[in-house]
Amino acid sequence: MTTHEIATADSRPDGRGNTHIPAAVLAKIAAQAAREIDGVGAPAGGVLGVAQRRDFDRRPRADVEILGSTAVVRLDLGLRYPSPVETTCDAVRQRVDERLRRDAGVTRTQVDITVSWLNAEDTNERRRLL
Repeated sequence: MTTHEIATADSRPDGRGNTHIPAAVLAKIAAQAAREIDGVGAPAGGVLGVAQRRDFDRRPRADVEILGSTAVVRLDLGLRYPSPVETTCDAVRQRVDERLRRDAGVTRTQVDITVSWLNAEDTNERRRLL
């Protein structure tokens, strides 16, 4: 069953109630956490992919679906090239997991990552060679 929010601290010993956090809030936390990893960026601009540019100053796209007690995070991001893709994605997964645990009390996460682009830094030296 899919829900749109996750309940944390299901049974509080102090009897003060439960906390419900919408999936959209979890998605923003996850996107911000991913952005904090060096070399991770987001697509920006363009219509239907035309004139789309790579942006390292914005958060990647994030979507969260709640399945039972697990937050399934889907990130669409780009990476600076060259960078170790697997190592960078592992760092993103770890940061997202830590941040959701710390900020929202989410104890079970699955982080799926799509690397939709790589962007090499432009250098004047490369342009001179052409």
